[in-house]
Amino acid sequence: MVSAKTITIHNNSVGTIYPVLATSKNAVNEWIQGCFRTTEPYPTEYAYKLYINEGEGIPPNSSVTITLPLYSELSPQRYITWWNGGRVVLADRNDRLRDPADNGISTPGDVACQGQNTACRLSTYASDVQFPENTYAQLSEYTFGASIIPNGQKKRLLNPENVGYNISYVDHVYMPVAIGPKNNPYIGYSGSAQPLATFRNQLAAFLANPATGEGWPVYNLDVLKLPGGYNIFAQRSGTLPPDDVVPVKPTGGYPPVLTVLKCINGQCTDAEKAALHYEKAVQRVQNLWGSCVDWSGEDLSAYVTASVSCSPQLREQLTAVKQFFAQNHQNYLAMYDKKQCKASTPLKPTFNFWEAMMHIYGWVPFNEGCDAHSNPLDKTTIPGWDHAQIQAMYIHQLQYNYQQAEVRQNPDLLFNPYVRLIHDSLDMNAYGFSVDDAVGFMSELGDGLIFTVGGPKGLENEQQFNYADGFTLAIGVPPSKVENINEALLKKYGVCAYQQDADDPDCTLNKQDVLMPENIQISGFRVGTVPSYPIRVRFTDMADNQYSIKVNTKFSPCTEDMNPSQCPANKSGLVDKTSCLVTTPSGEKHPKSDDWCSNANPNQQREKQLTKNYLSFPKPVDYME
Repeated sequence: MVSAKTITIHNNSVGTIYPVLATSKNAVNEWIQGCFRTTEPYPTEYAYKLYINEGEGIPPNSSVTITLPLYSELSPQRYITWWNGGRVVLADRNDRLRDPADNGISTPGDVACQGQNTACRLSTYASDVQFPENTYAQLSEYTFGASIIPNGQKKRLLNPENVGYNISYVDHVYMPVAIGPKNNPYIGYSGSAQPLATFRNQLAAFLANPATGEGWPVYNLDVLKLPGGYNIFAQRSGTLPPDDVVPVKPTGGYPPVLTVLKCINGQCTDAEKAALHYEKAVQRVQNLWGSCVDWSGEDLSAYVTASVSCSPQLREQLTAVKQFFAQNHQNYLAMYDKKQCKASTPLKPTFNFWEAMMHIYGWVPFNEGCDAHSNPLDKTTIPGWDHAQIQAMYIHQLQYNYQQAEVRQNPDLLFNPYVRLIHDSLDMNAYGFSVDDAVGFMSELGDGLIFTVGGPKGLENEQQFNYADGFTLAIGVPPSKVENINEALLKKYGVCAYQQDADDPDCTLNKQDVLMPENIQISGFRVGTVPSYPIRVRFTDMADNQYSIKVNTKFSPCTEDMNPSQCPANKSGLVDKTSCLVTTPSGEKHPKSDDWCSNANPNQQREKQLTKNYLSFPKPVDYME
């Protein structure tokens, strides 16, 4: 039996919040396969939407907790899978949250809701569609557990222990949402815990700044909601139904999805209301690509209005990315030649400036008319570059180029102003673009998730998560246990920061408040976000030996000229080995305690655009020779 998990939503704003949870469609339901240990597909043909206090929402200073089983069985072979690819929509207006085609069904009896300072009524709908972009809402995504295929096996296995989550600022930015795991207090929050007014002032400041966001598109709403770098291209030609109540409505035409601030403010002609979807900030992006890359004589007059002077290095980087996607397009055409796609002729027959912008800023392959998983970017190569190399360059040197002195001095070189808004202006550890995984996606131990809007109240850890602030404690796996992936190594762990708890300032109490999963092998845990250093870390292995380690300070980054084996820069003094101790179940010092402690190894690994910290130890003491 898989225990249910929960989603808690705290409204710390000054107005009503309208929460909706939604599941995803899946041709193959891998979570059901993993739970039932079967290869049957169990397709999910509908998205299921769960409304909390539909039409009324939850008021300020209130919260709701929804209990979600892995699945709810509606009828034989028909399941709602609550854990696989879920969405949390948090709106501050009720407009357009329901689709006319939504079909009401009874809320399953195994789904429960409890409110604090509010009622908690659930309404459930089956739907063919998700939510339109022109809602007054911020989208977040979650996945509980993982469906894996163990080595040497053919059937999937469900690992229920982790909670995965991210806030979809890659698509749009509208409201400050913070997310943290439940029953894992050593992981800080992702996203933003700013007050709503402060957050929106930052959006307005971005749009007013001529060096960054002036002229960036906005959604056709009367509250600021900005599209991400992909959507400024993908949604540029989108229109809304004529009867939608929106601020920008051209006479006799369809309202645009994207417009600009001056049209929202009533300063546009009727022609501009219909056709003006971007201004200065996006024009600079298009000018950069038009000036610094050779487009083989293509007429760019519809996209490029001015010439930009690029350094040789920037020109080389942009050209490589363009060539990479041109090659991916060639691979796409070859699939059609081999009759490997659903359509008979390519839906995207030509590689050109516009198609390049769409695919580059989405970092998505050309596979229109083919299977969604076909023609992957990681199978694309060009001379001198494989996928891993070019994606790393795209992330570090291009998407984050706002950090470069040359770009700060000359905004015409800014690759994506939106990334600067998300990571710099709003100071969020969230997706700023589609492969911003290293800072955007989290997967942690937890019994559920906690969401807050407009402040940190309700989070178990009110500090923002940052990889540099903490570390992963890793222990070796005994050779006899390597194949036993369902056999746990650790029972529990805890962390105490010195001089932070008035009842235990010296961290003498045996604090171990996080229980490890019993049926899965996990060789360590993350100490992610603590109030201060030094800290005392304790954990218990399956034989009830107890380990106690003092970490003096947080990890220091290495300079580029240092040998990786010397990292972190404070490696030698980071762990207090003299106070490290392993005790037996009877409380005596374990005979292997000194050997185990002396092998403490602080180290760092570069992963994507981040350096992650590790504190590595040998296998549990009873397995040491």
